[in-house]
Amino acid sequence: MAARTTARHLLAQNEHPYPPLPSILAALAGAADDLHRYPAFRPVRIEQIIADWQGVPAEHVVVGHGSAGVALDLFHTLVEPGDNVVHSAPCFDAYPMFCDIVRAEARAVPLGGDARHDLAAMAAQLDERTRVIVLCNPHNPTGTVYSWAELTAFFRRVPPTAVILLDEAYVDFARGWDAPSVPDRIAEFPNLVVLRTLSKSHGIAALRIGYALAAPELARRVKDHQVPYAVNRLQEAALLAAVSAQAEVEQRIAEITAERDRLSAELVGLGWSVAPSLTNFLWVVAPGDHAPLRAALEEREVAVRYYPGQGIRIAIGEKDANDAVLEGFASLAR
Repeated sequence: MAARTTARHLLAQNEHPYPPLPSILAALAGAADDLHRYPAFRPVRIEQIIADWQGVPAEHVVVGHGSAGVALDLFHTLVEPGDNVVHSAPCFDAYPMFCDIVRAEARAVPLGGDARHDLAAMAAQLDERTRVIVLCNPHNPTGTVYSWAELTAFFRRVPPTAVILLDEAYVDFARGWDAPSVPDRIAEFPNLVVLRTLSKSHGIAALRIGYALAAPELARRVKDHQVPYAVNRLQEAALLAAVSAQAEVEQRIAEITAERDRLSAELVGLGWSVAPSLTNFLWVVAPGDHAPLRAALEEREVAVRYYPGQGIRIAIGEKDANDAVLEGFASLAR
């Protein structure tokens, strides 16, 4: 994972560019009076808040310490030493780490030439010891997506003994994506787990609020592997405030996606190859030496994420940060 730097423009970790909404900060201040009290033994109230928000029964909801925490709970539930997990490479850094934690074989499948999952190659890796297939959609780090029709064609090739972990951390930025409702998806594919977070679109990454939506039996199994008191009062207060402020959240998403599209178009105009993105970041295809670009961006106090030999991931910042990115890229002849 990218290390925190002292750069002025922090665009390496796909963070929200704006501070939390005032209503969230007010909710956190109000919850601080009760910090001497334990949180709920099990996060039943938070599960219900998310269930009401997402339009599913509460027994479909699993809450945890960020979506990464929920994913690790799922791995602990399903994977035994010697089992295998299939994922794309590169992908969200935590998934290979989780394979190490549960002593699973990580079957990393390189992305296709369109910076998307190579679903045919992933299907070829499935066998009787496959327990989890990880699909980030939109994908991290490339921002690319598959249509629901493309995904379901792949899902039908997955044996029922394996769980499909569909990581939708960035789905709120994917306007126009054609998937049906989560309840309909789970009804069709009981081995599907949809993973989401409030870190990205809601801008509260430090509070680590993530959740999964799954079939009730699978959700119950994951909850049985979670420690008690795992979701605290600050997380609960922030969650309730966040889901009650959807109009403001949507406005910020619109601002971020507008800047994303502007930055993408201008980078392409400068001669760079940029993958089509439906996230809050861009993937610049750059298989060569990153040293000149790194120097140009560091000179402008910009921190981005470098994938040696593959590309560069740039989170969308405020306008001045994005302009600094453009200045850095423009300084190098194409």
